[in-house]
Order: sequence, then structure tokens, then C-alpha cells
Amino acid sequence: MHPTSGGRMFACSANAQDSPPANCEGEASVSLRAFLGDPALKAETLSRVLEGWKARQIIPLLYLKWSSDAGVASLAGTIAQTQDPGLFVTRTGLPLELALLCEILINTGITFEDDETSPRGFVMSGDERIWSFGIEWLEAIAVDDDVSDVVTRFLPVFMKQILSDDCPLAGNIVPAVRVVAQEMLQLWGCESRGEPVPSRAWRTVRANALHASEGSSDPAGYAVADLVESLAWPSAGIATELPAISQKFLQSCLQVLAAKFLPQQDQTDWIKSQVAHRELRRARSEAQYASLSDEDLLDHRPEIKQAILALQHPEVAARMGAAKENARTQMVPFLRQQMDGILNLLRRKSDGLASA
Repeated sequence: MHPTSGGRMFACSANAQDSPPANCEGEASVSLRAFLGDPALKAETLSRVLEGWKARQIIPLLYLKWSSDAGVASLAGTIAQTQDPGLFVTRTGLPLELALLCEILINTGITFEDDETSPRGFVMSGDERIWSFGIEWLEAIAVDDDVSDVVTRFLPVFMKQILSDDCPLAGNIVPAVRVVAQEMLQLWGCESRGEPVPSRAWRTVRANALHASEGSSDPAGYAVADLVESLAWPSAGIATELPAISQKFLQSCLQVLAAKFLPQQDQTDWIKSQVAHRELRRARSEAQYASLSDEDLLDHRPEIKQAILALQHPEVAARMGAAKENARTQMVPFLRQQMDGILNLLRRKSDGLASA
């Protein structure tokens, strides 16, 4: 459990006959009706979730989990009383990626502490600004609203927040990564206005993102560089992957902040570990290692293996865990900013429905 300025401009209306890979191209959004258009369902869902949330019986996880027998349930699992992704949508009229994204933001801001006196063996604690979001985003959704595109529309909001001075890693973002992020914002803007974007434009951006990421030499800047590289796809396709991508980024961000609380030798080992992970990624692309598992590859590159394993020593891992708890408070304003970004989009949808 202890789970900018500059940039190249792209023509938005050029020929778009080339298609990006199918897994990121995205399909037309399926219309959904929040809470199946039933006010009673929303009221019952909110009441049930609120009761478990206040009692800390619901665990903010990184995946859909529901078990009435074992008494273990995630927030999304409790909302729909299922851990089946398809059933979640049909029972709630809500997109699963929205629920998971909200839950991941909460999870990042929560501390899980071992407690032998607790029935589950741990207790959870966190800033009330983080806990409150578990109910706020549900309350913000109007009955019968279609919120299937909210995560897609959140992508540029998310990226702009990361590029802002409010991001804890703002000082570690290299100029080349900022330039590519701005290119992505331009193309997402074209898509949001319904303007066709040629697939070659996205191919160019992905190449630029890879080049910028590989050129990032500051281990504290790897998190944003990797994030930008991962999100360099059309918004409709990559939106469904945002929960997993954002979770990786947020945990990396937390680790960067935590490293500052470590003893000097641990900080040095952490830097070496980050560089080693980069070297491992590069090695995977080499023909001589193409057929090897990571374990076998590391046996061929003992210097990488040694650097990575250094942080996995129990005592070092314990110090990193404690450092993360010290760093978590620094993440709260940034997490809350992202939460408010989602709430603003949901409330705009709700206001639009009310005035229709």
C-alpha cells in the first residue's frame, strides 16, 4: 500500500491523412449521462461515498478496487461498487479515467503509516484540502451532464500548471523541454477548436520531445522531460492514459523534493540512480540487448545495476520514505491547483447544462 516563450509554430489545417498509432489516435467520445440522468442515483452515491470517506474506510488507490467481503475498496470502486471498468461506466455514466485521475491526485497527497492497532495494518493521514476533493469532484458533476471530454480538456490545463512558476520543479525544466511543451499546447489548441492536425505535426513534436528529453542532464528535471515525452500525442487518444502518466510524474516529483531531505551520501546515490535508469532506457534500444529482460540486461551492465540497487537497501529506502513524508506538504498546493483545474472544468459543464 505504502502505495514559457519561444517554440515552433505548426499549421493546424494541413493535410491530416497520415494517422498516428492506433493506441493513441483515440476514438470519438461516447456520450455519457452522469449518474444515468437520475438525481436519486447521485444522491445515493454521494451519501454512500461520503459516509465511507469520512470514516476513512475508503482507500484512495491507483486502480479500481472493490471487495465487499474483504472490506477493501478504492474511491472509484466504492462509487460504482465494482472493480470492472466496463461496469463502472454503465453504473455511473462517468468516464473511468476521470475518476482514476481524481483518485491519483488524492493518493499522492496522502500518507500511509503502518499501525499494528489498525484492522488494516495502516492508517491514512493528509491535509484536509486533499481529503475534501474526494467528495468535491463528485458534487460538481450535474446529473445528466456528459463529462466524457473533461480529461481531454484538462490536458492543456495540466501542462500549463507544470510550466508555471507554481510547479515545485519549475526551476528544473530545461528550455528545450519548455519549447516542446508549448508546441504540444499549440496542437492541442488546434484540436480543441476542431481544426485538423496533420499526423506529421505530432511526429515532429514527438521527435522534438525525445531529443529534448535525452538532452536533459539534470536528474531533477527528468520527471518533467519524461512527462512531456509521454504526452506528445493527440489529446483524444492520450487522455485515457493520463491517470497512469500523471501518477508516474507525481511520484517522481515527490521523490525529487524528498531527495533534498536525505543525507548527502543518499542524495549522491539518488542522483546516480536516476542517471542509471536513463542509461538502462538507452541500453534497451541497443540491438545487442533487444532480446534481453531487464534483469539479464543489468547483468551485462553491472555499473547500472549497482547504481539502481543502491537505493533499494532497506535502510536507504526507509530514509527515502521518511523524506517523502517531509516533502509531501510541499506538494499540497500544486496538487490542489490541479484539483481546482478539474473542478473548474466540471462546474463549467454543470453551469452550461443549467443554462441550456
